[in-house]
Amino acid sequence: MKKKSTSQSAFLNVRVLIGLFIFLAFLLALGVFCNASAQVNSDTKFAHWNPLVWLEQKVTASDGTANSYFGSAAALNGSTALIGADGDNSFQGAAYLFTKSNGSWSEGQKLTASDGLPGDDFGYRVALADNTRLVGAFTATVGGVVSQGAAYVFTQSDGTWSESQKLTASDGALFDNFGASVALDGSTLVVGANGATVGGNAAQGAVYVFTESNGTWTQTQKLTADDGAAYDNFGLSVALKGSTILVGSPRAAIGANAGQGALYVFTESNGTWSQTQKLTASDGATNDSFGESVALDGSTALIGADASTVEGNTYQGKAYLFTESGGNWSQSDTFIASDGAVDDYFGAALAWDGVTALISTPHPTIGGNTWQGAAYFYEQSATPTPTPTPSATPTATVSPTPSGTPTATPTPSATPRATPRSRPTPYPRPTPPH
Repeated sequence: MKKKSTSQSAFLNVRVLIGLFIFLAFLLALGVFCNASAQVNSDTKFAHWNPLVWLEQKVTASDGTANSYFGSAAALNGSTALIGADGDNSFQGAAYLFTKSNGSWSEGQKLTASDGLPGDDFGYRVALADNTRLVGAFTATVGGVVSQGAAYVFTQSDGTWSESQKLTASDGALFDNFGASVALDGSTLVVGANGATVGGNAAQGAVYVFTESNGTWTQTQKLTADDGAAYDNFGLSVALKGSTILVGSPRAAIGANAGQGALYVFTESNGTWSQTQKLTASDGATNDSFGESVALDGSTALIGADASTVEGNTYQGKAYLFTESGGNWSQSDTFIASDGAVDDYFGAALAWDGVTALISTPHPTIGGNTWQGAAYFYEQSATPTPTPTPSATPTATVSPTPSGTPTATPTPSATPRATPRSRPTPYPRPTPPH
């Protein structure tokens, strides 16, 4: 096994924690008891948000093994859940279906790629709708091209889910990371390729739109930022609802602020998607990574900026709520953990359904356990209420980082890429304190 540099090992540890924490977020959505508090910076005209209390059910893979990264991604639709485990079988990857009956969740079918190989990272991102399951495999080799990436569509027949189509970019290339993000709504799906080279700009990134007709998905459009630049990572996060696509570009420079990040709004008219707005944080700063994560529901969107500095705490992180009116999106709220600290990365992953917000923070120390992680649920009050008083540290827990070292390809620095990455970003995260 190749020996990794300190930055590479730290990068993998961050990836482990983010994967585990996405799993925690999923568990919380299923019903994890979490007594957390946080504050919301908001104009008085906006309602404040309060933490929620949930009951717990823990789910695991029946055939789980060390370094499977069960929980690397999760998606929920009614009484059905899809959970990624992109480390399964030496990072070939898998995704597990769970269904809820009489208040209890149980494991169903395990999905894998028919042509999967170790190192594909199948299950790094997942999405589901009533009749479709979508799984990204961002490091899959396609036609001999390393980390070009792919996404797999599964459909159901007689109660069994089967792979029905493998999606790739029509112009896919080395290290594109197609499948680094996925979203699905009705007969439209989108796949992010944050490593794609655009006009000679390495890792500027792109998003591909596919539409379905008679059971077959066809690429119809490639989206890019009209002001994109090298290493913007456009497409690292995506969200889709109806005629709106939101695309995160967390390393985009805003003015003189390198890595402040941006989010792009695309709308559809007569079958064609066009960029209509570029969103940035009102208090954005260098290396905030605004757009690292995004969730969309109707006319509201929740956007993570997990590397933001808060009151001197570097990488504490924030999340922003934007609302749409008359076709124009504007910032309406800011979420900050009341007990946030340095290197928490609040906003690394999030979910939003228009009423409830779930925001993850993978690095905080809980009860002396470094990098244990926590999640914050918020629900909007019917009327504005005072900012909650900080309470005890969240009690939900995450299993310790696996001690084994998984096989993974090297991770380059922010310089042009020469080797595959073990995570779909061309820049390493700072190492959290031990």
